[in-house]
Amino acid sequence: MLEKHGWGWAIGSQFISATACTLIIYNLVRVVAESKQLKKLSFIKHNLLILVTLIVTTLALNIPLSYWIYGKEAGPYLKYIISSSIYMAAATGLVYGVINYLDIERTRKFHEKELELSLLRELKTKAELDVLHSKINPHFLYNALNSIADLSITDGKKARKMTIALADLFRYSINYSDHNYSTVREEIEMAEAYMQIEKIRFEDNLNYSMHVDDEVNHYLVPRFILQPIVENAVKHGLKATGKMTEIDIEVKSENGVLQINIADNGPDFPDELIPGYGLKSIYDKLDLLFPGAYEVYFTNQPRKKVSIRLNKLMKSEPVV
Repeated sequence: MLEKHGWGWAIGSQFISATACTLIIYNLVRVVAESKQLKKLSFIKHNLLILVTLIVTTLALNIPLSYWIYGKEAGPYLKYIISSSIYMAAATGLVYGVINYLDIERTRKFHEKELELSLLRELKTKAELDVLHSKINPHFLYNALNSIADLSITDGKKARKMTIALADLFRYSINYSDHNYSTVREEIEMAEAYMQIEKIRFEDNLNYSMHVDDEVNHYLVPRFILQPIVENAVKHGLKATGKMTEIDIEVKSENGVLQINIADNGPDFPDELIPGYGLKSIYDKLDLLFPGAYEVYFTNQPRKKVSIRLNKLMKSEPVV
């Protein structure tokens, strides 16, 4: 070519040939490699099809191009052109297959690790919730049992009523069947069972009221989210001061937000509030079950109150 056509033709023709092969072969093979229908084939069949596409396309381009470049003198070089084209196409196809296989294996192992981590996180969350559900204030249990023992001698009806309320509370605590949520109605019933026990113990020194919108009864909340707050109100109000304690519970829905308010007339919250186990368990449950979708407020004016806002509304399902 140098003798007949000079450097310009020799270099230019090879450049045009290489560019045409690269553009046409690359795009045809990419169509085969990325076709959704062809990806349904097995890995071996799909990669064999890509390999065949590479070889056939390379031959279909290189043979006509060789006649265009060399003219009538292409004949003696034809065997070399065919063998080199097959070799280059096959080598490229095999390299692509190996890279594709390694990529699939890497992706599979990554997904396996992700699944393993997800299962571990799920088990960790379940274990943490199990601990939070099963933890009952031992002082409350001790005092309740002592009160039942005393009442069994002086007032059998009150002792029976208190025993039933305590049984309901514990049944709710341990028989949750892997449910991490309960309905607002169930939470209200259990908070009331707790306050019935305390009202029997302290008689006229404790009053409570509940205001729950009918439309929120079937919304889901973490189990035992009310009882620790009510217990704190009794502990820091009635037990600490000996004065009449009034507790008001309100649950309503406002603009797609579930609002839970627990107000009492006990001593104000300190400026630097340090949550005890009960309040900390509420934060832990909310972090696990409503991550980033809740707010908790402690206010003293115009009335001492704990407010919980759940920004994600979920209704009761058959299985949770």
